[in-house]
Amino acid sequence: MKTVTHLLFRTLHRARYLLALVLSSLMFACGGGAGVDLVSASGVGSGGSGLASGTISGFGSIFVDGVEIEDALAYNLVENADGSTSNTQLKLGQRVEVLSTSSGTATQVTVRAAVVGNVASISTAAGTLRVAGQTVTINSNSAAGPLTVFGGGYLSLANVAVNDLVEVHGIATPATTGYTLMATRIEKLSTTASARVLGTVSGLNATNKSFAINGLTVNYASATVVPATATVANDQTVQVWGSLSSGTNPTLTATRVRVFTNGLGTTTTAISRVQASGVVSGYDATAGSFTVQGLTVLRGTTSVLPTGAVLANGVYVRVAGTLNTNGTVAATEIQVRQNDVTDTTAQVQLKGAISSLQNTTSFVVRNVPVDASAINLATSCPGVQLAAGTLVEVTARLQSGTDVVKATALRCNSSSTAGSFVQRQLRGTATNVVSASSAFTLALSNNTTQAVKWNDQTTFQGVTSSTLAGTQIQVEGYLDASSVLVAREIRVPGQREADRFDNQGGGDWDRYDKEFRPAKRGNQN
Repeated sequence: MKTVTHLLFRTLHRARYLLALVLSSLMFACGGGAGVDLVSASGVGSGGSGLASGTISGFGSIFVDGVEIEDALAYNLVENADGSTSNTQLKLGQRVEVLSTSSGTATQVTVRAAVVGNVASISTAAGTLRVAGQTVTINSNSAAGPLTVFGGGYLSLANVAVNDLVEVHGIATPATTGYTLMATRIEKLSTTASARVLGTVSGLNATNKSFAINGLTVNYASATVVPATATVANDQTVQVWGSLSSGTNPTLTATRVRVFTNGLGTTTTAISRVQASGVVSGYDATAGSFTVQGLTVLRGTTSVLPTGAVLANGVYVRVAGTLNTNGTVAATEIQVRQNDVTDTTAQVQLKGAISSLQNTTSFVVRNVPVDASAINLATSCPGVQLAAGTLVEVTARLQSGTDVVKATALRCNSSSTAGSFVQRQLRGTATNVVSASSAFTLALSNNTTQAVKWNDQTTFQGVTSSTLAGTQIQVEGYLDASSVLVAREIRVPGQREADRFDNQGGGDWDRYDKEFRPAKRGNQN
């Protein structure tokens, strides 16, 4: 069931430009709440199957560059070095590919990092680092693209050290030589089975079985090339797994190479609608064409939004349109990114139940800590006392130096209908585990219980289905029509970054207040 969406994505990579190196984003659905209608918003869901590629900008559902897609029933996957796939967690700033049905409902979200490897060097002054031969830049300009999100214990570039193992999600942007990766997320890893790099083939030597990815030498003499019918060629987009030699200019000895060719591979689903976000290159005003993420986009008579925005090389855009038979995209929507206050492509959107609450200005929604100190609760949520379990919709912006987002708008939602895909999170002890039916009872701290079931889409972290019994866990999921919590994620507390802000586990709000809200200390609500 867990076929890799990358086979589908190969259709989109006919273009030769370097932006194809960073295939990672396009979502079509997320677990909960009403969202942007992809049909009316010219998204990938209107007419035929859709494919979206972009940066995760929120959860509700899932938001990809400001577009919400219902993903409650989708597989969230990462492709492994051996070709298998594993369920994975979705996080802010990740680049993803989303496959959707004709109705705009996501069936699969594939997380695709640009590079995984050890940090070879860091330039704090320039805001750059080198990983697997790739230059990675930190973005602090919201109008230029998604701000860099730090994870895995990192809060800023100052926390990153040489030799750290990191996973970088990013967007290829032109440079004097080759390109750089404008990082959308940098996360520290404790371990990985294999280094990996996503990029475009150049300098192919078919005899010696070697090529380059943006200056990184790749030796694929002992690698498995997939699909089996593919042949490595210059200008193809590939993802490579293998082992890296040490140093600033390493060599990647590949164990596996996935080629993104022009066909649909083993996938029979036809893609007719696409959405892609990235930096514009090759802009031709006369022809009305440009390139985004390796896609050649034909503007036609489509207006550029917002009114007054200028389409040019180097600007970050979200494009939606129809995929032509020759691989080009006939644009139906072109949105130029502005800033994180007025532009939906640059905002963080969260919809769901508050999972933990320190006070009315400090709480967690969908595993994202929220600073709501700028919100007037009396007007935003009249008559509502915020508490764990309160359903909210948050508009926020990222902040430099912290993983807490700053809320710019808040709305409380009184609807809590079972079967509505509203994501919620509960903590308790797993009891009455029945493996045969993939079900158990969650005993909560208030002496109530919640029926829970898991399935092959559930991600386990720090615990397995066989070790559930008697374990204190956190379960995130949605209520089905029978009010059973269908688990999207089951984890031991402390496995998610946001768990640091869970007041049941000690909390990290004091440190945040000290650094970002000193006036609030000692005056908590």
